[in-house]
Amino acid sequence: MLNVLDYFKIIQKSKTNLSLFFLFGFSLGLMTLANFNIAHGSHLEVNTTKISENIYLIHGAGADVILFDGTDGVILVDDQYAPVTDKMKLLISNITTNPIKFVINTHLHPDHTGGNKKLGEAGTMIISHDNVRKRLSEDQFYVFINQTVSSLSEKGLPILTFSENMTIYQNNEKIVLIHLDNGHTDGDSIVFFTNNNVVHTGDVFSDRTYPFIDIPHGGSVKGFISSLEKILLTINNETKVVGGHSGISNQTEVKNYLDMFLDVSNKINNMILEGKSLDEIIMSKPTSKYDAIYNDHSFVKPNDFIENIYAGLIKR
Repeated sequence: MLNVLDYFKIIQKSKTNLSLFFLFGFSLGLMTLANFNIAHGSHLEVNTTKISENIYLIHGAGADVILFDGTDGVILVDDQYAPVTDKMKLLISNITTNPIKFVINTHLHPDHTGGNKKLGEAGTMIISHDNVRKRLSEDQFYVFINQTVSSLSEKGLPILTFSENMTIYQNNEKIVLIHLDNGHTDGDSIVFFTNNNVVHTGDVFSDRTYPFIDIPHGGSVKGFISSLEKILLTINNETKVVGGHSGISNQTEVKNYLDMFLDVSNKINNMILEGKSLDEIIMSKPTSKYDAIYNDHSFVKPNDFIENIYAGLIKR
Protein backbone atom coordinates (compact mmCIF):
# COMPACT_ATOMS: atom_id res chain seq x y z
CA MET A 1 0.00 0.00 0.00
CA LEU A 2 1.29 3.46 -0.82
CA ASN A 3 1.96 5.68 2.16
CA VAL A 4 1.12 9.36 2.48
CA LEU A 5 4.39 10.53 0.99
CA ASP A 6 3.94 8.25 -2.02
CA TYR A 7 0.58 9.89 -2.70
CA PHE A 8 2.17 13.30 -2.35
CA LYS A 9 4.85 12.47 -4.90
CA ILE A 10 2.17 11.35 -7.34
CA ILE A 11 0.02 14.47 -7.16
CA GLN A 12 2.26 17.18 -5.70
CA LYS A 13 1.94 19.22 -8.92
CA SER A 14 -1.79 19.61 -8.38
CA LYS A 15 -2.30 21.97 -5.45
CA THR A 16 -6.05 22.02 -5.98
CA ASN A 17 -6.16 18.37 -4.97
CA LEU A 18 -3.72 18.68 -2.09
CA SER A 19 -6.23 18.84 0.73
CA LEU A 20 -8.02 15.78 -0.60
CA PHE A 21 -4.73 13.95 -1.03
CA PHE A 22 -3.67 14.74 2.48
CA LEU A 23 -6.87 13.61 4.08
CA PHE A 24 -6.86 10.38 2.10
CA GLY A 25 -3.39 9.62 3.35
CA PHE A 26 -4.26 10.76 6.86
CA SER A 27 -7.27 8.45 6.84
CA LEU A 28 -5.00 5.42 6.60
CA GLY A 29 -4.02 6.04 10.20
CA LEU A 30 -7.51 6.85 11.49
CA MET A 31 -10.03 4.70 9.67
CA THR A 32 -9.43 1.53 11.68
CA LEU A 33 -10.16 3.20 14.99
CA ALA A 34 -12.99 5.34 13.71
CA ASN A 35 -14.75 2.51 11.89
CA PHE A 36 -14.42 0.32 14.97
CA ASN A 37 -16.11 2.96 17.09
CA ILE A 38 -18.94 3.47 14.60
CA ALA A 39 -19.56 -0.21 13.94
CA HIS A 40 -19.09 -1.47 17.50
CA GLY A 41 -19.94 1.58 19.57
CA SER A 42 -22.77 -0.27 21.30
CA HIS A 43 -20.15 -2.45 23.01
CA LEU A 44 -18.20 0.52 24.40
CA GLU A 45 -18.69 1.75 27.95
CA VAL A 46 -19.85 5.25 28.83
CA ASN A 47 -19.09 6.79 32.21
CA THR A 48 -19.61 10.07 34.03
CA THR A 49 -17.49 12.51 35.99
CA LYS A 50 -19.12 15.24 38.06
CA ILE A 51 -17.88 18.72 37.14
CA SER A 52 -20.15 20.86 39.33
CA GLU A 53 -23.36 20.50 41.30
CA ASN A 54 -25.48 19.96 38.18
CA ILE A 55 -22.96 19.47 35.34
CA TYR A 56 -21.50 16.10 34.42
CA LEU A 57 -19.01 14.89 31.83
CA ILE A 58 -20.08 11.79 29.90
CA HIS A 59 -17.13 10.01 28.30
CA GLY A 60 -15.98 6.66 26.99
CA ALA A 61 -17.31 6.40 23.43
CA GLY A 62 -16.87 9.07 20.81
CA ALA A 63 -16.81 12.68 21.91
CA ASP A 64 -16.94 13.97 25.47
CA VAL A 65 -20.47 15.10 26.31
CA ILE A 66 -21.56 17.68 28.88
CA LEU A 67 -24.80 16.96 30.74
CA PHE A 68 -26.39 19.98 32.42
CA ASP A 69 -29.31 19.03 34.67
CA GLY A 70 -32.10 21.14 36.14
CA THR A 71 -35.84 21.47 36.59
CA ASP A 72 -36.20 23.04 33.13
CA GLY A 73 -34.77 19.85 31.64
CA VAL A 74 -31.45 18.30 30.68
CA ILE A 75 -29.16 20.02 28.19
CA LEU A 76 -26.49 17.98 26.42
CA VAL A 77 -23.52 19.33 24.53
CA ASP A 78 -22.90 16.75 21.75
CA ASP A 79 -24.20 13.19 21.83
CA GLN A 80 -21.47 10.72 20.73
CA TYR A 81 -21.85 7.94 18.13
CA ALA A 82 -25.28 6.63 17.16
CA PRO A 83 -24.76 3.07 18.50
CA VAL A 84 -24.25 4.29 22.08
CA THR A 85 -27.34 6.52 22.27
CA ASP A 86 -29.46 4.02 24.19
CA LYS A 87 -26.63 3.31 26.60
CA MET A 88 -26.08 7.02 27.14
CA LYS A 89 -29.80 7.61 27.75
CA LEU A 90 -29.80 4.81 30.35
CA LEU A 91 -26.81 6.36 32.07
CA ILE A 92 -28.56 9.76 32.11
CA SER A 93 -31.70 8.19 33.60
CA ASN A 94 -29.58 7.01 36.53
CA ILE A 95 -28.56 10.61 37.21
CA THR A 96 -31.85 12.44 36.69
CA THR A 97 -35.50 11.88 35.83
CA ASN A 98 -35.65 15.20 33.96
CA PRO A 99 -36.21 14.91 30.20
CA ILE A 100 -33.46 15.70 27.68
CA LYS A 101 -34.72 19.06 26.41
CA PHE A 102 -31.84 20.31 24.24
CA VAL A 103 -28.78 18.93 22.47
CA ILE A 104 -26.20 21.45 21.27
CA ASN A 105 -23.88 20.18 18.50
CA THR A 106 -20.41 21.76 18.60
CA HIS A 107 -19.81 20.70 14.95
CA LEU A 108 -20.90 18.12 12.39
CA HIS A 109 -18.67 15.06 12.92
CA PRO A 110 -20.54 11.82 13.64
CA ASP A 111 -18.84 11.20 17.00
CA HIS A 112 -20.52 14.44 18.13
CA THR A 113 -23.87 14.19 16.31
CA GLY A 114 -24.56 10.45 16.08
CA GLY A 115 -27.22 10.54 18.80
CA ASN A 116 -29.22 13.29 17.08
CA LYS A 117 -31.61 10.93 15.31
CA LYS A 118 -32.87 8.99 18.33
CA LEU A 119 -32.86 11.98 20.62
CA GLY A 120 -34.67 14.13 18.05
CA GLU A 121 -37.28 11.42 17.51
CA ALA A 122 -37.84 11.38 21.27
CA GLY A 123 -38.61 15.10 21.26
CA THR A 124 -35.25 16.64 22.11
CA MET A 125 -34.64 19.98 20.39
CA ILE A 126 -31.29 20.10 18.59
CA ILE A 127 -29.29 23.32 18.26
CA SER A 128 -26.25 24.08 16.11
CA HIS A 129 -24.54 26.61 13.90
CA ASP A 130 -26.17 27.14 10.48
CA ASN A 131 -23.38 25.25 8.69
CA VAL A 132 -23.84 22.15 10.83
CA ARG A 133 -27.50 21.80 9.87
CA LYS A 134 -26.63 22.42 6.23
CA ARG A 135 -24.00 19.69 6.18
CA LEU A 136 -26.03 17.20 8.22
CA SER A 137 -28.85 17.66 5.69
CA GLU A 138 -26.64 16.07 3.03
CA ASP A 139 -24.58 12.89 2.75
CA GLN A 140 -21.05 13.61 3.96
CA PHE A 141 -17.94 11.76 2.84
CA TYR A 142 -15.34 11.78 5.61
CA VAL A 143 -11.98 11.09 4.09
CA PHE A 144 -10.37 10.62 7.49
CA ILE A 145 -12.54 7.55 8.13
CA ASN A 146 -12.95 6.62 4.43
CA GLN A 147 -16.69 6.49 4.87
CA THR A 148 -19.86 8.23 3.71
CA VAL A 149 -22.27 9.09 6.50
CA SER A 150 -25.86 9.50 5.32
CA SER A 151 -27.79 12.69 5.85
CA LEU A 152 -29.93 12.84 8.95
CA SER A 153 -33.70 12.63 8.86
CA GLU A 154 -35.64 15.79 9.66
CA LYS A 155 -36.02 14.70 13.29
CA GLY A 156 -32.27 14.37 13.66
CA LEU A 157 -31.45 17.79 12.23
CA PRO A 158 -30.98 20.92 14.33
CA ILE A 159 -34.27 22.81 14.55
CA LEU A 160 -32.69 25.92 16.07
CA THR A 161 -29.63 27.39 14.36
CA PHE A 162 -27.55 30.54 14.66
CA SER A 163 -25.00 32.36 12.52
CA GLU A 164 -22.77 33.98 15.15
CA ASN A 165 -23.83 33.73 18.80
CA MET A 166 -26.86 32.49 20.71
CA THR A 167 -27.90 32.66 24.38
CA ILE A 168 -30.10 30.17 26.22
CA TYR A 169 -31.52 30.83 29.68
CA GLN A 170 -32.35 27.53 31.40
CA ASN A 171 -32.01 26.06 34.89
CA ASN A 172 -31.00 29.46 36.33
CA GLU A 173 -28.04 29.49 33.97
CA LYS A 174 -26.96 31.72 31.10
CA ILE A 175 -25.59 29.47 28.35
CA VAL A 176 -23.72 31.25 25.57
CA LEU A 177 -23.08 29.56 22.22
CA ILE A 178 -20.24 31.22 20.31
CA HIS A 179 -19.45 30.46 16.69
CA LEU A 180 -15.70 30.27 16.06
CA ASP A 181 -13.79 30.98 12.88
CA ASN A 182 -13.35 28.10 10.44
CA GLY A 183 -10.75 26.06 12.32
CA HIS A 184 -11.55 22.39 12.90
CA THR A 185 -14.60 22.75 10.59
CA ASP A 186 -16.78 25.61 9.33
CA GLY A 187 -19.43 25.00 11.99
CA ASP A 188 -17.37 25.06 15.19
CA SER A 189 -18.99 26.49 18.30
CA ILE A 190 -18.13 26.58 21.97
CA VAL A 191 -20.76 26.33 24.68
CA PHE A 192 -20.12 28.41 27.81
CA PHE A 193 -22.09 27.84 31.01
CA THR A 194 -21.39 31.26 32.49
CA ASN A 195 -22.59 30.84 36.09
CA ASN A 196 -20.89 27.47 36.45
CA ASN A 197 -17.83 28.75 34.54
CA VAL A 198 -17.65 25.61 32.40
CA VAL A 199 -16.99 25.58 28.66
CA HIS A 200 -17.18 22.84 26.03
CA THR A 201 -14.80 23.60 23.15
CA GLY A 202 -15.66 20.80 20.74
CA ASP A 203 -12.60 19.58 18.86
CA VAL A 204 -10.82 22.94 18.69
CA PHE A 205 -8.93 22.08 21.89
CA SER A 206 -7.37 19.03 23.50
CA ASP A 207 -4.77 18.79 26.24
CA ARG A 208 -3.54 15.41 25.01
CA THR A 209 -3.91 15.13 21.23
CA TYR A 210 -2.57 17.01 18.23
CA PRO A 211 -5.20 19.05 16.34
CA PHE A 212 -6.98 17.92 13.21
CA ILE A 213 -8.01 20.45 10.57
CA ASP A 214 -10.87 19.06 8.46
CA ILE A 215 -10.08 21.02 5.30
CA PRO A 216 -12.88 19.61 3.06
CA HIS A 217 -15.38 20.65 5.75
CA GLY A 218 -14.11 24.21 5.99
CA GLY A 219 -11.26 23.94 8.50
CA SER A 220 -8.17 26.12 8.20
CA VAL A 221 -4.87 26.88 9.94
CA LYS A 222 -5.71 30.56 10.35
CA GLY A 223 -9.17 29.77 11.69
CA PHE A 224 -7.83 27.24 14.18
CA ILE A 225 -5.48 29.85 15.62
CA SER A 226 -8.13 32.56 15.86
CA SER A 227 -10.57 30.07 17.41
CA LEU A 228 -8.15 29.26 20.23
CA GLU A 229 -7.57 32.98 20.72
CA LYS A 230 -11.33 33.54 20.98
CA ILE A 231 -11.66 30.77 23.56
CA LEU A 232 -8.92 32.39 25.66
CA LEU A 233 -10.76 35.71 25.54
CA THR A 234 -13.92 33.96 26.79
CA ILE A 235 -12.54 32.00 29.77
CA ASN A 236 -10.49 32.75 32.89
CA ASN A 237 -8.12 30.82 35.12
CA GLU A 238 -11.04 29.33 37.07
CA THR A 239 -12.89 27.98 34.01
CA LYS A 240 -13.26 24.23 33.69
CA VAL A 241 -12.54 23.48 30.04
CA VAL A 242 -13.97 20.35 28.39
CA GLY A 243 -12.40 19.45 25.05
CA GLY A 244 -13.98 17.13 22.55
CA HIS A 245 -11.79 14.23 23.61
CA SER A 246 -9.68 15.33 26.57
CA GLY A 247 -11.74 15.44 29.74
CA ILE A 248 -11.58 18.39 32.13
CA SER A 249 -8.82 20.92 31.58
CA ASN A 250 -8.07 24.60 32.19
CA GLN A 251 -7.05 27.96 30.73
CA THR A 252 -3.33 27.23 31.04
CA GLU A 253 -3.62 24.14 28.86
CA VAL A 254 -5.58 26.08 26.21
CA LYS A 255 -2.81 28.69 26.16
CA ASN A 256 -0.19 25.92 25.86
CA TYR A 257 -2.15 24.41 22.98
CA LEU A 258 -2.25 27.73 21.13
CA ASP A 259 1.47 28.26 21.72
CA MET A 260 2.21 24.80 20.35
CA PHE A 261 0.02 25.33 17.29
CA LEU A 262 1.62 28.70 16.57
CA ASP A 263 5.14 27.36 17.00
CA VAL A 264 4.68 24.33 14.77
CA SER A 265 2.72 26.15 12.06
CA ASN A 266 5.26 29.02 11.99
CA LYS A 267 8.13 26.57 11.62
CA ILE A 268 6.37 24.77 8.77
CA ASN A 269 5.38 28.02 7.08
CA ASN A 270 8.97 29.29 7.20
CA MET A 271 10.24 26.06 5.67
CA ILE A 272 7.61 26.28 2.90
CA LEU A 273 8.80 29.81 2.14
CA GLU A 274 12.38 28.47 2.00
CA GLY A 275 11.26 25.99 -0.66
CA LYS A 276 11.53 22.91 1.55
CA SER A 277 9.63 19.82 0.44
CA LEU A 278 7.14 18.00 2.65
CA ASP A 279 9.72 15.21 3.08
CA GLU A 280 12.29 17.72 4.29
CA ILE A 281 9.83 19.36 6.66
CA ILE A 282 8.90 16.02 8.20
CA MET A 283 12.57 15.08 8.57
CA SER A 284 13.20 18.31 10.52
CA LYS A 285 10.75 17.11 13.23
CA PRO A 286 9.03 20.46 13.94
CA THR A 287 6.78 18.84 16.59
CA SER A 288 9.54 17.09 18.57
CA LYS A 289 9.30 19.57 21.45
CA TYR A 290 5.66 18.57 22.01
CA ASP A 291 5.50 14.88 21.15
CA ALA A 292 5.67 13.71 24.76
CA ILE A 293 2.50 15.69 25.51
CA TYR A 294 0.33 15.36 22.41
CA ASN A 295 1.51 12.15 20.77
CA ASP A 296 1.29 9.58 23.52
CA HIS A 297 -2.51 9.84 23.77
CA SER A 298 -3.29 10.57 20.15
CA PHE A 299 -4.22 8.79 16.96
CA VAL A 300 -3.16 12.02 15.21
CA LYS A 301 0.54 11.25 15.04
CA PRO A 302 3.21 13.95 14.61
CA ASN A 303 3.62 13.32 10.88
CA ASP A 304 -0.17 13.48 10.42
CA PHE A 305 -0.24 16.86 12.14
CA ILE A 306 2.69 18.15 10.07
CA GLU A 307 1.03 17.05 6.82
CA ASN A 308 -2.28 18.58 7.94
CA ILE A 309 -0.63 21.95 8.67
CA TYR A 310 1.29 21.74 5.38
CA ALA A 311 -1.87 21.04 3.38
CA GLY A 312 -3.67 23.91 5.08
CA LEU A 313 -0.87 26.39 4.45
CA ILE A 314 -0.45 25.37 0.82
CA LYS A 315 -4.21 25.68 0.24
CA ARG A 316 -4.56 29.25 1.57
